[in-house]
Amino acid sequence: MTSDFNEKELLEMLAEDSEYAFACIFDHYRPRVQGTAMKLLKSSSLAEEVVQDVFLKLWLKRREMNTVSHLSAFILTMTRNLVFDRFKKKVHEAAYRKHIEQLPAVINDTDHKVRTSLAGKVLQHAIDGLPARQKQVYEMVRIQGLSMDEISENLSISKSTAKGHLTAALQSIRNYLEKHPDTLLDVVGVQVLISIFHQS
Repeated sequence: MTSDFNEKELLEMLAEDSEYAFACIFDHYRPRVQGTAMKLLKSSSLAEEVVQDVFLKLWLKRREMNTVSHLSAFILTMTRNLVFDRFKKKVHEAAYRKHIEQLPAVINDTDHKVRTSLAGKVLQHAIDGLPARQKQVYEMVRIQGLSMDEISENLSISKSTAKGHLTAALQSIRNYLEKHPDTLLDVVGVQVLISIFHQS
């Protein structure tokens, strides 16, 4: 713990919605979270998902964080729990792929079109269910192709706030789509968006 990292003070500030405190905690713990997830999952993309989820949960629970006495242990526990969730997800996906491989090679074109149309409608339902600002930021990235800097300038908000809205939107959409097996391709699309977002 470095001398300029006052955990207790930062947690108190975080509980009062301080983006500065969140950024300090993120910068301090992100390498540790990513390293732990990478070591266990052996996948940079899955490790990045865990990083997103850990800090999204931290932000969502920010007003309770001033009661946490050991932030390092708290974050490590969250990381391990989310890694375990990814292990379960990988098992389910492996079973799904095995099922797909056993299907006949010829796919009915009409059925494929119906499923694609349904997937698009489900994705739109997920987007329409987002809070207004999250939906706005998501559509500015997905439809207009704007960068975080451009969104920050257009909406007169900080870049970190814009990223926070997009992270929350992507998480909500991904959770919604994962409940609908026929939208697997759209889940992949969300993952591509996430990777682009983290390069911005």
